[in-house]
Amino acid sequence: MSAPEVTAATGITLDALFRRSVQIFADRVAVTSDRASEPTWTYAELGRRADRLAAGLRASGLRRGDRLAVLSETRPEYVELYVAAARLGVALVTLNIRLHPDELTAIVDHAGPAAVVFSGSLTPVAHQVREHCGAVRHWWGFDPEPDTDAWADLHDTGAPVPEPAAEPGDLHNVLYTSGTTGAPKGATVTQQAAAIRGLRLAQWFSLTPDDGFIGWLPLFHCAGDESLYATVLTGGRFACLRKADPGRILDLIERDRLSWTLLLPGVITDVLAEPVRGRDLSSFRFAIGYANMMPGVVQQLTAKYDIRFCDAFGQTETSYVLAHGWSGPGEEPHLRKTPTPLLDVRLVDEEMNEAPVGSPGECVVRGPGLMSGYLDDPAATAETFRDGWLHTGDVLVRDTDGTLSFVDRTKYLIKTGGENVYPAEVEQAIAGLPGVQEVCAFGVPDERWGETVKVVVVPAPGESRPAAEEIVARCRQRLATYKRPHYVEFLTTEELPRSTTGKLQRHLLAARGARPTEEVR
Repeated sequence: MSAPEVTAATGITLDALFRRSVQIFADRVAVTSDRASEPTWTYAELGRRADRLAAGLRASGLRRGDRLAVLSETRPEYVELYVAAARLGVALVTLNIRLHPDELTAIVDHAGPAAVVFSGSLTPVAHQVREHCGAVRHWWGFDPEPDTDAWADLHDTGAPVPEPAAEPGDLHNVLYTSGTTGAPKGATVTQQAAAIRGLRLAQWFSLTPDDGFIGWLPLFHCAGDESLYATVLTGGRFACLRKADPGRILDLIERDRLSWTLLLPGVITDVLAEPVRGRDLSSFRFAIGYANMMPGVVQQLTAKYDIRFCDAFGQTETSYVLAHGWSGPGEEPHLRKTPTPLLDVRLVDEEMNEAPVGSPGECVVRGPGLMSGYLDDPAATAETFRDGWLHTGDVLVRDTDGTLSFVDRTKYLIKTGGENVYPAEVEQAIAGLPGVQEVCAFGVPDERWGETVKVVVVPAPGESRPAAEEIVARCRQRLATYKRPHYVEFLTTEELPRSTTGKLQRHLLAARGARPTEEVR
């Protein structure tokens, strides 16, 4: 038997797992929406629609190995496209809807898709991109638009349903990183890696057909699409929301008996503040996010909704749940995370020596769910994959029991007077101070020390704002003197620059610099 035949026989595709779910969960509800105008589909209906869509896409000329870009909020049509593309072996290039048209144009040019699909609300942006991307053969609109091929027509071509074409090593999607420190890079995820990512989540979170996911997070983010895989693979409900509206999130939990979602900065505080108003939320059992960024808010959230919270650590290149730690209802998050299955994790120094217990080291990873590299970027791929490991660029500390604690990104390291300061340790010292909702630390130029520490603090609503001197004093109590902030600035939540996933864009805050009025020595 030849090597390709062995590979085909011993691998698995995401398409195969999708087809299994369509068959064995046929009568269960697969996809719902918060909009009355949008459909609810059973798994059987999702499968039939995806079959007709795959036939239409193939009749339009798309073949295994082609790429198809998507510019859309999370909606049912996006889900059926995932299933249809997986059958064909067509890779989806999922576009960030918050990017500027010029940024999107650069990504489309780089990815080289044969077609682009877009949502009606994003028609003006799609048309601007279209003016500069003449090589794209098809432009389909989920919603009827002038001068745009109709999405609905793809379901009615009458073409025969194509046989499954995907192989385990075929690309399933391309997820462009945020590009906060440079041009976005396209992380490529194969059919097999996508299937393994979904299976890892399903196993780790003990998902069953009775679980349901609140899918407000866009599918251009790895946490959005991995959660879709895990939900479909276990026969659960995937509820589509076009935006993170806290009232609608709670309404859907009650209506569809949904059980899990992601609650990231910028969303978690809104959900915490939303009145329950007699809703039955007893099906809600856990949320996922970043406890280290807002531990007090997480503690209040779990107490209010009587849920557990998964403090996740991961990235697009590896999976969004590389390691995680649980906190129960009303518990203060402990911030120690357990590595999840099917990933081999090490903490190393610059020479790839194992970091001792308690000492910071870069997290390097290997396993079958990793990305396959950056699309058409061999230099960036070689920089990330070294010595047989994927280098995450994240610094962590290992405890004696094997749990990991996040320290910071290597690129955020502050060098002050020859000493290293990780912003996360400053942030964690300040986060527990009464009156602080959120904090971000970063380095700013300093004539004497080269760099020094500045923090931006968001006061907690309804509480007394701590004075800048109190913040510095708290750091003196908990940290080495050189780690204390020399500058403190107070901003509102609305003034903070955030990525799509709610993370503070540290480089934009750092670009503000430090003003003499903020200085606290």
